[in-house]
Amino acid sequence: MKVCDGVYSYVWKGYFVNNANMFYFGEPLNILFDPGLKNYLDMRFEEMKKDGLNPKDIKYCVNTHCHPDHFEGSLDFAAKNIPLGMHEEEIAFYNKLGPQFFQMFGMTFPKLEFSLVMKEGVWNVAGTDLEIYHTPGHSPGSICIYWKEKKTLVCGDVVFEQSVGRVDFPGGDGNKLIESIKRISKLEIEHLLPGHMNIISGEKAVKKNFEMIENYYFSMM
Repeated sequence: MKVCDGVYSYVWKGYFVNNANMFYFGEPLNILFDPGLKNYLDMRFEEMKKDGLNPKDIKYCVNTHCHPDHFEGSLDFAAKNIPLGMHEEEIAFYNKLGPQFFQMFGMTFPKLEFSLVMKEGVWNVAGTDLEIYHTPGHSPGSICIYWKEKKTLVCGDVVFEQSVGRVDFPGGDGNKLIESIKRISKLEIEHLLPGHMNIISGEKAVKKNFEMIENYYFSMM
């Protein structure tokens, strides 16, 4: 689904369809975020084609974090020699605790290499500046990606519609998640693209969502 010019959303439709949202920044960036579970990639590619996109144009696969429901599909892109990106702290976490984490979900750990080591700051892609925010809490190296020109934030499992990411998984930290949410809530966001549930469009709706989370969830973490 087209969110705005150059931004596309392929949202979670149920546990037996795909358990995470996937997003895509189109030409000339051609970046796919959080490919999800590998068994559902072909279905996602068909959805992209319906939007007039060609999955063969994907140049980068960037993961907001390494949890299997977001990440496992990266295997497909690694096999095609498409660069994989993840934050440096998440890569360290993945290499250290990844096998244990995947085993928790009854899945085989995919040993992958990351040619895009993401860090806090500006990532220039095809002349477009994307802002990378290190937003730990749900996982140690979670990132959010902000396209300022489009007022669009890909936020992984940091924050959702009327909810926040879990902090009871290995590497989770409630205090860090609160600080991460406070940081991104200060951005001008027209389109909030979370890892699960619905996207939120409209600056007032996004602001209201952050206010609700601060009032309700911060006292619980």
